[in-house]
Amino acid sequence: MIEGEGGESFMEWARANSNKISIVGLVVVAAAAVGLLWRASADKKEVRASQALAAAQNVVASGNAALAQSDLQAMLRRYGGTKAAVQARMLLAQVHFGANKVDEGLKELDAIRSPGPYTASIHALKGAGLEQSGKLAEAAAEYERASTTSSTKLAKAAYQSDAARAYLAAGNTDAAKKIWEAMAADDSNPLSGEAKVRLGELTVKPIG
Repeated sequence: MIEGEGGESFMEWARANSNKISIVGLVVVAAAAVGLLWRASADKKEVRASQALAAAQNVVASGNAALAQSDLQAMLRRYGGTKAAVQARMLLAQVHFGANKVDEGLKELDAIRSPGPYTASIHALKGAGLEQSGKLAEAAAEYERASTTSSTKLAKAAYQSDAARAYLAAGNTDAAKKIWEAMAADDSNPLSGEAKVRLGELTVKPIG
């Protein structure tokens, strides 16, 4: 038996303080119940958010950009903070890009605070928006960030290629060449062959 100060055993203390122990027990049980209810509520919210996102995706696919924008904005107001909300902002950014409202699209992407597994995709979307607005060097930098944060070799290679292409369009041939040289030298790179072709195009001198 565990002894407390003054020889009082734990069991004796427990009997003397049974009301206190009961109250503490009720508080712990209540707290656990609240936690379970919160998780259940959060799960339901995620499900509803996913359903709302799917509905909005169907509207986007139908080509009704105005309705898609309205539905996505309503979804974000109602289900902000959910995982589906991140995808909704990405989709809304693309809707804005399609309407040539690049700044509005970039604002939506910048509003994403916890991108989770979508980090690389968000950088790539930012790159696409910047490229659309003619900010080619900034676009290339975003593509490089997308490559760095991507989790698959093919995606990493694709974003590297996008970065090189954007640098070349921006007039920075050295930066483009550096990327393609690194890709070409890596036989495990899925786009190593393409990089070699691009390097060949850079070194071919026009006839005449």
